[in-house]
Amino acid sequence: MLVAQARAHMARGELAAGTELARQALLQGQEAGEAHLLLAMAAVMRDDAAAALPHAQQAAASLPDEAQAHLVLGRAWKAAQNLPAAVAAYRRAIELNPGLAEAHVSLGIALKHAGDLPGALRCQERAVALNPQLAAAHANLAYTRAALAEQAAAQNASPLVDGAPDAAVIEQARRAAALAPGHAQLHFNLGVLLRRAQRRSEAIDAFNHALGADPSRVDSCLHLGHELSASGALQSAIVLYERWQAANPPNPTVMRALAHLQAREGKASEAAAWAERAAALDPEPRAWLQLCHSYQQCRRLPEALAAGQRAIQMSGQAWDMYPVPLMVASYLLEDPVPIAALHAEFGAALQLHLQAGLPPFGRSTAQPGPAPALETGRRLRVGYVSADFITHSVAYFIEPLLRHHDRERFEVWCYYNRAYGDATTRRLQALGHHWVEAEGLSDFELLQRVRADGIDILIDLTGHTAGGRLRVFAMGAAPLQISYLGYPTATGVRGMHHRLSDHIIDPGDMPGTGTEQALCLPHSMFCYSPPEAPAVRLEPPSRRGGLTLGSFNNLAKLTDHTLALWAQVMQALPHSRLLLKAGAAADEANRRNIEAFMAQHGIEATRLDLRVRVGERDDHLALYNEVDVALDTFPFNGATTTCEALWMGVPVVSLRGRTHTSRMGASILTAAGQQQWLANSDAEFVAKAVALAHDEPQRARWRSQARDTLRHNPLLDAPRFAADVEQLLVQAWQSQGSEAAR
Repeated sequence: MLVAQARAHMARGELAAGTELARQALLQGQEAGEAHLLLAMAAVMRDDAAAALPHAQQAAASLPDEAQAHLVLGRAWKAAQNLPAAVAAYRRAIELNPGLAEAHVSLGIALKHAGDLPGALRCQERAVALNPQLAAAHANLAYTRAALAEQAAAQNASPLVDGAPDAAVIEQARRAAALAPGHAQLHFNLGVLLRRAQRRSEAIDAFNHALGADPSRVDSCLHLGHELSASGALQSAIVLYERWQAANPPNPTVMRALAHLQAREGKASEAAAWAERAAALDPEPRAWLQLCHSYQQCRRLPEALAAGQRAIQMSGQAWDMYPVPLMVASYLLEDPVPIAALHAEFGAALQLHLQAGLPPFGRSTAQPGPAPALETGRRLRVGYVSADFITHSVAYFIEPLLRHHDRERFEVWCYYNRAYGDATTRRLQALGHHWVEAEGLSDFELLQRVRADGIDILIDLTGHTAGGRLRVFAMGAAPLQISYLGYPTATGVRGMHHRLSDHIIDPGDMPGTGTEQALCLPHSMFCYSPPEAPAVRLEPPSRRGGLTLGSFNNLAKLTDHTLALWAQVMQALPHSRLLLKAGAAADEANRRNIEAFMAQHGIEATRLDLRVRVGERDDHLALYNEVDVALDTFPFNGATTTCEALWMGVPVVSLRGRTHTSRMGASILTAAGQQQWLANSDAEFVAKAVALAHDEPQRARWRSQARDTLRHNPLLDAPRFAADVEQLLVQAWQSQGSEAAR
């Protein structure tokens, strides 16, 4: 009687009540074998291997001819990590009842864990044949087939066999999830398979179902949020994390994910608050790394760099802790020596990671083969790797090169490392070069794809910024590897041979990192691709409401040095105002911070106009029609913003320093033929800005002549720029071939 009641309770999922009744039955000597069986089943369901095994052994001894008893014994042995004993118990259950589909499923799982994938496949196929309505059978058949595909990919080491699940595997997993709509794990596993197959929208749906089935699961929340943000739906991901966190106990991993996205969306103070809460709950390295990222957008650069360095130290100099602190160092530091040292440290850490035999190649464990042999006297194959073939600053500068490459001498591949695109992406694709969607490829798979494509020169356009693939370069994907454009200084990656630069940014005085010798273009490393619209308003803004100074740079570039310099300019121009536009300017704490700093330097808040980021590029550019003089940032100069200001008829005053980032303005102004706006000291910066403010005729001439002038200068001369780049690539290739021959 007690055993029957216990079984009924357990069938309804009431484990505690069923367990108590089974214990009472055991104490009273009622159906001891059945009672042990129920207690073993309950312990297995609780993942309590220590409690499950003794009861399962007693049940199998008391009920030697009951297949169910041996099935539960197998599960207890598996929970105790004794796979041979589990396999033996499952086989005995099948001997006693060959039609017990659950036993075939469990045996298949055990064989899969033991490495016998063909045996596991036979078991799962048999289970499906015995019970086509058994969700677990369909699910494990799908997982086994997926594992066999991965194994084949690892053995093949081919970019054409990447181990991604095929359609049949996914449909098998989908059938399993349909048979058990409330089973969160089956929907979660389906989502993982769909993500690996690069079917992102379907993966989002599967993870959403998994979270609906069990709203408390943190892995479902994180996977769904990741897929949403990777597909460009950042706001949806933010809302997801916020709602999950409100409904569940505090989770530092979700908090860090939320902080990361909020920082990207300009919600700087909220991001910092979540990052601080996460660090208080779990002060591990990634917590400090997120603090570094969040503080960067709050104008707290010294704190950001300190947090990043703490993350590096706590992680034991793990290579993947470096990228954010490296960017912060470039924003903050005015001395190139510590910047170079930190990048060299990163390069050493990444090299140790690869040499240690850690699994850096994603799903595949095969090691890369040798790079293709160097050849000369033929059309060179050049590959560009970027996550920014989208409406992004990098695209504005790389498009002229991609558009004007000499197809008689160069064959070009674009490896795009983002899951979505836009009109800019489609325009770049339409240029007709080879286009590879690389976001779904592991580093090893991308390396193999690059080698299969026979790439001679591989050029990184992303560096340490989001979506970078520096491990591919560290593993030596191509005979000649070059960094360019998307990252402001040398990456530090060993095996990165050169960095495309120019003589103004790299005149030969930079400290070495042991990597990336400068290949200097004869003019600027920048070639800007401007839009025709909007039109320049010829009437100077000062005639409509007083002199307006402006900067539309990223808020992280507004260092104390920068703001103090601008305050000096405004003090010398008492009737001027300052127009700032940045995504993080929408954050109230950031506004108060800037206003307080400027107040300390004698500039009232009423003279500051902080604008948020605007959505359309034309609207953004039209805002320059309200600016008389643009003030550059320091030590991280503007690049895109400087070109945009010049194109919109606004003169730019820039300060040249000693780092790569603090010489970008000098490079652009020189290429634009406007070196007169370049300063070499703080005092000269203030003097030039004030002189421009007082010289309305000069500003008016520039507004009326800017576009014609720029069209006849190197900054916009795309054919000449492409030819210059190609000449350097050929020279570097020939030099590399000569060295290889020695």
